[in-house]
Amino acid sequence: MRADPGAPGRFGAAWLAKARRDGRWRMHAVLGAILGALLLATSLATAALWPDAEQVPIHGAADAAGSEIITVRVTDVVPIPCAQGGPGADGAGEPAAAAEPSSSDCFEVRATLPVGKPVSFTLNHMNTHPVTPQEGDRVRVITGGSSESGDAQYYFYDYPRSGKLLAIAVVFALIVIGVGRWRGALSLVGVAAAVGVLVAFVLPAVLAGKPPILVAVTASAGIMTLVLYLAHGISHRTTAALFGAIFGILFTAVAGFGVTRWLRFSGIASTEDASLLVAVPGLNMNDLLTATIVIAGLGVLNDITVAQASAVWEMRELNPQASKRRLYLAAMRIGRDHIASSIYTLVFAYAGAMLGVLLLIYTYPRDLLDLITSEQIAQEVVRTLIGAAGLVLSMPVTTALAVLFAREPQADDAPAAGGGDAAAVRVS
Repeated sequence: MRADPGAPGRFGAAWLAKARRDGRWRMHAVLGAILGALLLATSLATAALWPDAEQVPIHGAADAAGSEIITVRVTDVVPIPCAQGGPGADGAGEPAAAAEPSSSDCFEVRATLPVGKPVSFTLNHMNTHPVTPQEGDRVRVITGGSSESGDAQYYFYDYPRSGKLLAIAVVFALIVIGVGRWRGALSLVGVAAAVGVLVAFVLPAVLAGKPPILVAVTASAGIMTLVLYLAHGISHRTTAALFGAIFGILFTAVAGFGVTRWLRFSGIASTEDASLLVAVPGLNMNDLLTATIVIAGLGVLNDITVAQASAVWEMRELNPQASKRRLYLAAMRIGRDHIASSIYTLVFAYAGAMLGVLLLIYTYPRDLLDLITSEQIAQEVVRTLIGAAGLVLSMPVTTALAVLFAREPQADDAPAAGGGDAAAVRVS
């Protein structure tokens, strides 16, 4: 019986393939243990931070005087002169001289309550909503007393928009599902779940006095775990993206905590912030600012970590024999291009949200440096810079993890003799 000279080589290849498979199983076990620990820590933190219902300060829709917000249907709109005075400035009771009336600025709006009772209110475009309601429109008004009493006064509040917003949301969902198919549908489910986490956990926990940064980090970790695995499936690729995103979340939280204190922010940069502090006196506004930075960057962080992990996997499939170093450098070149567009997304998103404030501030001439360093603008600058820094740093971390988790070349991945398209593919 003649010995097969190729047997040792085949045995060596089979042993190497088995060792690699064993190594993959060990990686499966290690990643599973790390992911399990992350999920356990997130669950325990959520349970510890979950607020009791009585801890959440909720202000009723009606005050002690019986004011309430109701929806009425407009029956008529009559232009009237705008009242400019009333009693004179000297308090003698003489009417002040009225300015030239402008029928385009003031209107008497007549409407009917849901019970059919006719009511009326005055609409002044100089200090209320600039859009004039038309006959048949539904508007929301706030009462100056009980709507059942005969002396109740009514004031314009807003337009009801729930139906129209629902229509826009349905159109958006159809577009996403039409283009993204099942992946798009799963992403919508992830968005709905993320909104649910914010409404059911983040908002009540912060209002109940729980540490805003811990709440934001815990919720962000849970949201990223949920949306990534829901939209992209359970795989090493998704796990690499998740770990990179968790790193970005932690960096943003730590950096935001330090920078907001270093810059001596009060956390109050608008009337809404001041009103919130009045409603919840014990709230740490600086920590709330950091929490907003953490949560605001989740979307872009999700985008770049998933894109980097996917780039590594695709390049590994195209060239299974590429070394880890070569794969990492190639993926980093892709990531650097993606980083630029992602930073633009953050900057312009914040700039767009602040455009009204910027226009208002611009009308009051101030030194540019003084303008930028004012807390109202400096907060937005810090939001952008810290969010962008966390985004940038998460890219190389995600890339390194994806290269580490990607499938190693197997014995049957060697290029076929004679070459071919697959053999010609290079990672450059």
